[in-house]
Amino acid sequence: MIRLSDQTPLGTGRHRQCYAHPENAQRCIKIIYNADRSGNKEIKRELRYYAHLSRYLRDWSGIPQYYGTVETDLGTGYVYDIITDFDGKPSVTLREFASQCCYDSDITLLRQMLKTLKKYLHDNHIVTMTLKPQNILCRRLSESEVVAVVCDNIGESTFLPLATWSAWFCHRKQARLWTRFMAQPALAIALDNDDLRQKSVMLTTSHRV
Repeated sequence: MIRLSDQTPLGTGRHRQCYAHPENAQRCIKIIYNADRSGNKEIKRELRYYAHLSRYLRDWSGIPQYYGTVETDLGTGYVYDIITDFDGKPSVTLREFASQCCYDSDITLLRQMLKTLKKYLHDNHIVTMTLKPQNILCRRLSESEVVAVVCDNIGESTFLPLATWSAWFCHRKQARLWTRFMAQPALAIALDNDDLRQKSVMLTTSHRV
């Protein structure tokens, strides 16, 4: 049995807490601490979707891979990839990353990361219930390369999971969610600031001419 009760959680969600795996530095263990009806329903839904993904997905760079269960002193643990940077530090959320974008190079990196994430979800037919900046981690592979990893709300909760089995329905749902996602303040502020800077440069240039 794996002992987790003497650890401080890496993160806490509505129903689950995430702990570092004491026997594998590349993985984490999620525990259901709020096991109400919706909490149990959430984990069952997620595991069904991971079982679906395991049949075809080969590129797990955009979501944490799932490795099964272990017994812990806090109950059943669910083992996933841990998302950390190349230097071992915890990866920041997209919300934090966007708030730290102060220079043009930061905005360029943010835009490229979002473009890559959108393509990854589309090409691999990955369904999410929502997309939120606080549920996406920005994993630094090097000083200049960052990838976005969706860590929560993976799968769909509808009675008929059409987007899971149909690429057409999947892409329609992805388009709707992406529009809402890009309109969220955490991203809009950073991207709007970039647009304002570009307009300012254009105005300055026109005055000089």
